[in-house]
Amino acid sequence: MRKTKHLAGWGRTTFFLMAGVCLTLLITGVVMFMLPASDMFEMTPAQASWRHATGVVHGVSSWLFCILCGRGVWPHVRVMWHKQGTPVKWWLGMSNLMVLVAISLTGLMLLYGSPDIHDWVSPIHFGLGAFCPLIFVAHTWKRLIPSWCDRKA
Repeated sequence: MRKTKHLAGWGRTTFFLMAGVCLTLLITGVVMFMLPASDMFEMTPAQASWRHATGVVHGVSSWLFCILCGRGVWPHVRVMWHKQGTPVKWWLGMSNLMVLVAISLTGLMLLYGSPDIHDWVSPIHFGLGAFCPLIFVAHTWKRLIPSWCDRKA
């Protein structure tokens, strides 16, 4: 019987799909933050259309993000929770998980909260969303670099 390589809950496709969805969320989040909905009446028709389109793409990407969390993140957490191989990578993973949970909760507050809540949650949601890719790259840097870079000369 052939021994299979342990993937720690992640497949290559799921990992890169998650990275692409996170990048899409980051880009659309920056556009929505730079073109806030409160300024829609002062925007040109092109800006208003762009703002609306990014809101739709951000919402659909959020839905895909939730699906990919169920497909990739939770199995990864289940496998790695007790392993704790490298303390730095484990703590970066825990930090990434906590930031993702905070982004999700503030996103729900933006979606379903009152306008008063929206005003103070929006900068927090944007700041966490802009900071999260740094933790993600630090936690997954080895997967982002091709395996041939790890070979000794």
